[in-house]
Amino acid sequence: MSESVLLTDDEPVDPDDELLVAYLDDELDDAERKAVEKRLVAETEFQRRLQTLQSGWEWLDELPSESTNEKLVESTIELLVADIIPEQKSEAGWVSQHWRHLVFVALLVAGFAAGAIGVSIANRIALRNDLAELAIAEDHEAYKLGDNFSFFYQLAYNPRWQNMIETMEQVGQREMAPASVVASIPLQDRDAALQSLPTETREKLVVRWEAYRGYSEETKQELRRIAKEVRDAKDSEKLLRTMKAASVWIESVGEELRDDLQSTDDAVRQNAIDLAIDITMNDLARDSGKLISEETSDRIYLWLQWLLKERVEQIPGLAAGIERGKAMLKEQGRDDQWAEYFMLRAMVDDRDWRGRGPGFSGFGGGLRMGPGGGGPRGPGNGPPGNGPPAPADEDDSDRDDQRDPGRRPSPPRIPPVTDREYQDLKALLDDQAREDLSALTSLSTELAGEVVAVNDTLRTWTLEALRRNSPAFQADESTPLDRYRSREEPDVLDLLPPEEIMKAIYYRPDRRGGRR
Repeated sequence: MSESVLLTDDEPVDPDDELLVAYLDDELDDAERKAVEKRLVAETEFQRRLQTLQSGWEWLDELPSESTNEKLVESTIELLVADIIPEQKSEAGWVSQHWRHLVFVALLVAGFAAGAIGVSIANRIALRNDLAELAIAEDHEAYKLGDNFSFFYQLAYNPRWQNMIETMEQVGQREMAPASVVASIPLQDRDAALQSLPTETREKLVVRWEAYRGYSEETKQELRRIAKEVRDAKDSEKLLRTMKAASVWIESVGEELRDDLQSTDDAVRQNAIDLAIDITMNDLARDSGKLISEETSDRIYLWLQWLLKERVEQIPGLAAGIERGKAMLKEQGRDDQWAEYFMLRAMVDDRDWRGRGPGFSGFGGGLRMGPGGGGPRGPGNGPPGNGPPAPADEDDSDRDDQRDPGRRPSPPRIPPVTDREYQDLKALLDDQAREDLSALTSLSTELAGEVVAVNDTLRTWTLEALRRNSPAFQADESTPLDRYRSREEPDVLDLLPPEEIMKAIYYRPDRRGGRR
């Protein structure tokens, strides 16, 4: 037998042997197989090596196979199991020793999880309740009026009251019954929708929410009840708008009249409503001068200058009296503009409105009114439609000089603006001013007559035109509405009592006694 050679890295397998083994195992492709067969035909040594390999394969097949020892297999399995079991026992022993700690930790984790879930649920419930309450807080002033729904329906279907509210919105340039923002948003969408609201709207809601939170729980329950009844009403939107507007309007009427408005007697309540409407319209007319445009103010002032010029031309001695007045004003350091202002003011001023007697003026002795000393409705003025004003007494100054030669001459008399002249003023107004005048006077006809109501309003506008063109007028002066709008927190002001609101926007400590 040939000597076997141990294969090592130093003596690797012969490539021909590898090729022949692959040939015997049928692992060669066609080209390689054909190449091997050609060599077998051509090379004797190659054939001999193939035969040696074939003999070796046949000898291996003839060797007897060793039977499997079952006991050896079982022993091997037992050894493997023995290696695994001690580890399991040691693990079981640690768990049995620390099971209380494991249970405690598990309970602690479960408790924290349950607490977190509970807090989250509680927060969501609280947020949902707050969002529902916010709709009530937004309109809490309206619900505070109570559940006297017969009174609110009486206002809602009263044309005079509805027209008055429209006039208040037009003159006051504010919405008396703004639409409810929160109630219009579905409850499930409110949280996200509120974040997208304008900053001003959110600030208003915050102020109202804080005011609502300040109520006692009993008051909140009552407001919730009233809010539910309003929502369940057939015409709930109209009812709520009326309650909103009424909450603003009622604060502007007197306390005694306010009690009559809440009376259970329909007749007493209706009389109180009619009277309160008239008072409100008169107040609006008196304050409407602050809202006239600069163009309207200039037209009225030119109209007054024309009336003064006409009076100077028609009334003998008036020009001389005016010159004496100018001289007195110069002694006080005031120019001719002041003289014109005092003369125009004397034509318009009315003791019924200002609380001053006839003769109020900046002139030393007072620039007196015409005959009767009254305003547009003075005794010497006559009924509407009269002709030009009656001239002043020509010899009034002469009689004063004859009585006391050393006495300063009396100031000239100047007739006030007549009702007819106020009616002529209407033709000079622009379209917007005429609309405002119509809105302010259409509801006062039952109280004092249409002409008087119109003329009183025009007189208010005339006084405002004088104020704006007076030498003492400061360019930075503002109207009460301007001062209200310029406040940093107007909603806080809205929640104050009426007297505090008046003090905040009407009283000016830097103006001679405070009130402008």
